[in-house]
Amino acid sequence: MEINIHRIDRGATKWDVKREIAKLLHRDDFSKPFRREDSNLREMRVATFHLARHVYLQSIRNFQVNVNEGVGGIGTHDGTGKLILPTQSVGNRFFHYIVTKGENITVKGQRLIFKRSRERQPPHVYQTLDKTPYLEPQIEEELADKLAKLDVGIHVDKVQFGIFFRDPGDPPTMPRRFSTEFELTHRQMGACMFEFEYQHKLIRIQLGNPVTDQIAHNIAIHFVNIRKMAIGIESGNPFICFDLMTPAIFQEQDFNRALTGIEHEDNRKFRKRLDSIHAGHAAVAPYAHHIRLVLHDAPDIELFERLCWTAGLQRPHRAVVEGERRGFFSSKQLHRVRKWLLQCDFPVAFQIDALLRSGLVNTVELFDVLFTRIEKLRKWNEDETADILRHFAERLRGRGRDQSLLDCLALACEGHDVEHIFPVGAGELPLVRDGLRRRRRRGKERATGIFPCHHVTVTPSRLVYEGPYAIQSNRVIRKYIEYPNNFIRLDFRDEDRLHLRWSRDVDGKTLLEDRVGYILKNGIEIAGRRFDFLAYSNSALREHAVWFVQPIHHPTMPFIDANVIRAGLGDFSELIREPSRYAARLGQAFTATDPSVSITQDQWEMMDDLGDEEPYFTDGVGTISKALGDMIWNALCEARDGPSNFSIQPSAYQIRFLGFKGVVAVDHRLEGIKMRLRPSMQKFSIPDQREADIEIAKSFERPGLAYLNRPLITILEDRGVDISAFLDLQSLAIANIEMSSDTLMKTAELLRKHQLGSRFKLSYILTCLSTLGLGTPKQRTAKYHYKDIFMDRLILVAKTCLLRDIKHSARIPVPNSCLLVGVADEGPAYIQEGAENVFCLQEKQVFVCIQEPGPDKEPYYLKGTVAISRSPTVHPGDVQRVQAIGKPPDGMLCFFRDLKNVVVFPSLGERSLPSMLGGGDLDGDLYSVIKESTLLPTGQETAGDYESAGKLKTEWDITIDDVCNFIVEYINSDILGVLSDRHIVIADQSKLGIKDERCMKLAELCSQAVDYPKNGIPVDFKQVPRQLIPFKPDWKRSDEVASRSTDFYESTRALGVMFRRVELAPRPPPIREVFKKTQRPPPLCRPHLHRPSGTYRTPSWILLQLRRYHSPDSRLSEEEVVIGTIIATCSDNRYRKDRIFRMGLHCSVLLRDIREDLYPVEDNPTREGLTAGLTRAWRAWDFGMRNRAESGANSFALVALGVVCHILEEFGDIELKHTKEHDDDDDEDKVDSDDDGW
Repeated sequence: MEINIHRIDRGATKWDVKREIAKLLHRDDFSKPFRREDSNLREMRVATFHLARHVYLQSIRNFQVNVNEGVGGIGTHDGTGKLILPTQSVGNRFFHYIVTKGENITVKGQRLIFKRSRERQPPHVYQTLDKTPYLEPQIEEELADKLAKLDVGIHVDKVQFGIFFRDPGDPPTMPRRFSTEFELTHRQMGACMFEFEYQHKLIRIQLGNPVTDQIAHNIAIHFVNIRKMAIGIESGNPFICFDLMTPAIFQEQDFNRALTGIEHEDNRKFRKRLDSIHAGHAAVAPYAHHIRLVLHDAPDIELFERLCWTAGLQRPHRAVVEGERRGFFSSKQLHRVRKWLLQCDFPVAFQIDALLRSGLVNTVELFDVLFTRIEKLRKWNEDETADILRHFAERLRGRGRDQSLLDCLALACEGHDVEHIFPVGAGELPLVRDGLRRRRRRGKERATGIFPCHHVTVTPSRLVYEGPYAIQSNRVIRKYIEYPNNFIRLDFRDEDRLHLRWSRDVDGKTLLEDRVGYILKNGIEIAGRRFDFLAYSNSALREHAVWFVQPIHHPTMPFIDANVIRAGLGDFSELIREPSRYAARLGQAFTATDPSVSITQDQWEMMDDLGDEEPYFTDGVGTISKALGDMIWNALCEARDGPSNFSIQPSAYQIRFLGFKGVVAVDHRLEGIKMRLRPSMQKFSIPDQREADIEIAKSFERPGLAYLNRPLITILEDRGVDISAFLDLQSLAIANIEMSSDTLMKTAELLRKHQLGSRFKLSYILTCLSTLGLGTPKQRTAKYHYKDIFMDRLILVAKTCLLRDIKHSARIPVPNSCLLVGVADEGPAYIQEGAENVFCLQEKQVFVCIQEPGPDKEPYYLKGTVAISRSPTVHPGDVQRVQAIGKPPDGMLCFFRDLKNVVVFPSLGERSLPSMLGGGDLDGDLYSVIKESTLLPTGQETAGDYESAGKLKTEWDITIDDVCNFIVEYINSDILGVLSDRHIVIADQSKLGIKDERCMKLAELCSQAVDYPKNGIPVDFKQVPRQLIPFKPDWKRSDEVASRSTDFYESTRALGVMFRRVELAPRPPPIREVFKKTQRPPPLCRPHLHRPSGTYRTPSWILLQLRRYHSPDSRLSEEEVVIGTIIATCSDNRYRKDRIFRMGLHCSVLLRDIREDLYPVEDNPTREGLTAGLTRAWRAWDFGMRNRAESGANSFALVALGVVCHILEEFGDIELKHTKEHDDDDDEDKVDSDDDGW
């Protein structure tokens, strides 16, 4: 409701008026009789939410006051204004007090007059007031005052780009100097000023004169990107130095662009993103990104210092930072570097180039200090040199001021036999690290599913080198396994390593075409070698990652380049005018897979799909015989050092085979070695293949956990599920987490259930310790109390990780539920083949048999009504109620009778059930099957059914350049995450929830966006509905790295209530305590030990391999590495998950090598071998415990303790029901339903 205000004192501000009106609106007697319309709140039927609703209704009411501008311009008013209230009922209540009760509101002694207005504000204004909390006028006034104080420009004479440095001979206490590698002067720029944009949290430096120039260049420095600032005066010139974590953002804009008068349109995409601001700058930008500003006036130094204080930035340091022109990255020096890189093998050249590009060394340090020593190392062993340089880089990142380059190089050489080249100390025993190298060489042929890959991230202004670290291989890599250095993984990201995203005022298409498109079409030089675009896997495209290849010079084959490799992958002639589908089919060969077994042409055959029209009931699924399934499982187990008691033989595998992709389920009717595939699985043909490998993308060897997530909760809430169901499950999950530390067995079970610490076998270790009689201080029955600071911190990090997921992602495990791959009932196919007495699933029926790992676990058949869904869930019908049939009847032929840990869908009915679940199919999609009765929707909803957006087709036969153009367009138009995010935000803001027409439109656009990588048709962003109000629900605060409370409102829906119920403990500080040395070994180990001589050197290199590479902008704690998580806040959750997965895979390879060196696993171990292994493992553990203050020693000791437990179990001193913890070396984090699906 809008109300006119009259007789406002001319000396009063709108804040004065708002304060006086608030005294009435927020009085207790005004609020008590007030009842908001029920239509403005969701109906909540349970007591817990009634309480939340009551609290919300009693919260301070929001309203808005505006004053009409006077003739004096800004800052004056004409004595009138407007009062805007959220609803008509509030307005009626207000007039009841003013008119009927005669209440007076005075401002500066003058009574205000209120009159009803006939005008109305736009609907979003009232919705904003209804949803957002009241903000005290003092806060708004302070914000306005802050913006006014920051509305000042500072003139700049010079903008300098460079690096901070010390000369090798400088004392460590000497301040760093600044080498200007590129400079723009006042005369070149025309004019230059910078100002604070507080609302956007950045400092903007604008180069150009609006009077004489047409184009302005901008340098944007985000507040969160500033590591340090220094101010001072050098030779009479005032300066500001910015030590930046990542390069600044470069843009250009037209000073005199045409304006329409419509603010929304005029402020849309008027700035263009650039990779540099000048050709000279472009040459040094990859190496020098720090900024030094020389100001025009000395007093501006004090002004800048005050502005930093006002904006809430860190206080600049006063220092003398001398500016010099050292030319570290001049064309002459870079040419000299390139010439040296070409003389080195690629692994060494890659690490040398990485040192320069990461800013860890400059060219003078490289040639004057390091060149001679690196050359000596190369002559000794080129492979070892690359490893040393990799660890040298990590040492430099963490070095103290008193450590020189040579000190860090000496530390990096520890564990390598280089004493004759470089004195690094000596040890008496062969080092663990030396053993690792031997194990890697021996295991290279065995573990061909893993290969060391160099990674390069292309940002707008630089290249970021990483690795090599272990990743899963693919069909192409295995074909050329002898040339791993010829393949690199390259991804395109913004300077902060997150996905390239543009704000509303920025157009990034030109940058993508000039930067990304150019590299894709013309290749890229990495460490002096030219690499060309090869292809991408379908999952990698979502991460904006692709494969590049350096031409291979094979001794017996002709010249092999990217074109030759692509041509040998198959026959794609049918897709010659469809660039996106052609690239997607190529991508099948680059899917990360494990090799298994080969079959001949007579061992596989085709069979028809079931169903009259697409989507077929059997879309993407085939069958294999029991014998072939056994062969595949044996091959996988052999690659993993044997089967695990925490997994069972799968009933289904996701495969790649020739031009086929999909899932194959075990069919017990098939005899011999047989595989049957369907036309829906064939994406392209590979002619004349008499024998081919069956590649395993996933093996479904245990049931996955079903989790709630934000989109699923949003849909279930609007489908009639009471909020108490979510709150009860949340309380149960929190209680289980908090009580898990009561006993070691509870802790072990929590870690195993959530796959935390599995790489270090943490659950297994705790189980062994419990079996030996150790327990927590809370366990009164324990023989010995186990108290360990590092273990306590591990448990704390694990709890924090799980609680964080509950709070930030609503990731809550669902009891009586599971996450399973889908397969089809082959019963109708049996009938077509002439079989009789066949039991078939009927429409809306499913079959689920859960088999938990373990010898004492019995299969469990799901029976009754269940809810089934598939991520992503956006449409109300994406969750369906179906009937689980339980155990099949005896005496009938049944395809799925012996299938475990899959969900079997019917092959009868009007429509394929998987297609009703967000457009799913059976080529590997995972489905959440929820038996929990409190989460079952109250009714059934019609599934979404959208028309296809068509396919991108050209009028010409495509070339690889057309694929490159598609990649550029995909990166620019990849808004699937934006659509899903906006969907649940609008559902939160609208009283209609997910049935709001905007949400239904977004569901349709999401379906189109999911198909975009294959059909090539992007979503038109202009069709994307806007939020109802320009604020976000409070549960979104976790997604913002630097959020302000005024940007959010308190959500009354389930997600908001659940978010506010969880409190997170602060991140623990680094360990400072000096650990006591371990004394004697416990009695259990003593009989098996011999006394060895010698020691192990500090094992900190384990962490060096993992800490920085998988969290490049912040060092991971040792606890995070062991648990397998990243606690740091990240606005891109998909990027965070990818980093965690990479870290886990890399960690698996490293730890497997350590264990094999301590105790090589044998099929029939002898007592002598066990004793020798126990001796080595115990001494390694003893070394770690005696050096606990050293970085990495605790995790190293933990690995050794796991080996000790395993050997004691082999001796019979420990008896466990489960002898091994499942270590998902290859597929951890692949099976996970907490992902929102985007």
